[in-house]
Amino acid sequence: MGGTETVVLDVRTGERGSVAEWVQVFDEVWEAPRGRLERLLALLSEDIVLKAPTRPPVSRGKAAGRRAFQRAFEAFPDLTAKSKRWAASGDVLFIELTFTATVGGMPLSWDSVDRFLFKDGQAVERIAFFQDSGVVLRRARRSLGGWMQLLRLAAGR
Repeated sequence: MGGTETVVLDVRTGERGSVAEWVQVFDEVWEAPRGRLERLLALLSEDIVLKAPTRPPVSRGKAAGRRAFQRAFEAFPDLTAKSKRWAASGDVLFIELTFTATVGGMPLSWDSVDRFLFKDGQAVERIAFFQDSGVVLRRARRSLGGWMQLLRLAAGR
């Protein structure tokens, strides 16, 4: 994944492009991810493995990923993210980003690094590394509205 290899920008069509283009699409999706979920999933392989500190240990496959993202968007309707910088080497891409959402009735931002592993140009694994994985939980536990958000996140309602 250096300067000359291409990655899959859309698994539905097989469109390929540069890593920079992949990151650009990723950024565009996260400007309004709730309405762009299918485009987000199109960046990922069919058997994607998704890991994050605030979620169950592993989501495997697009159906599980769709459910996990839908729960997150239901719990945090205004969730967005903006990348700060990225770097790629070999088959790995790191994106440093800041998430923002209303949690417990108040705006909250937290930093994360997403590490994507590519195989044959497709993103097959994503692991999120939060600077402080408890920041969302601590804020949510301060109010009834925040507890409701956590319940929606856990239950998918």
